[in-house]
Amino acid sequence: MTSVYEFSPRYLEIDQQGVMFNGWYLTYVDEAMTHFIEARGVPFSRWQELGVDVQLAHADLDWKAGIGFGDKVQVPVRTARIGTKSFTLEFEFRRGEEVACAVSVVYVVVAADGSGSTAIPPEIAAAIE
Repeated sequence: MTSVYEFSPRYLEIDQQGVMFNGWYLTYVDEAMTHFIEARGVPFSRWQELGVDVQLAHADLDWKAGIGFGDKVQVPVRTARIGTKSFTLEFEFRRGEEVACAVSVVYVVVAADGSGSTAIPPEIAAAIE
């Protein structure tokens, strides 16, 4: 199951080249990831109840085209891999059928008490599969 987050870049997110500044992509990845887990029924409030949190460990971004002011952008999100303590989500920044940027992010599940990485709770693993 794929979740789709939608947005249009704001004026302040556009750089002198007339496209969305690269730093905003990870901000929108974070928004899309939050939308994804909420759509799957495990919002961050549930993660806290389970005693876990998540941290971005690695990100790959592959730009193919610029996104401009006012563009209608769809960001489908899908699970690419689920391990014992980490999982990978893939994001595509799309304008219609055109992929402007493909992103892969590895997230590590950590104990909310700060003790380090921990196993993905079965409820979360089942929800994001």
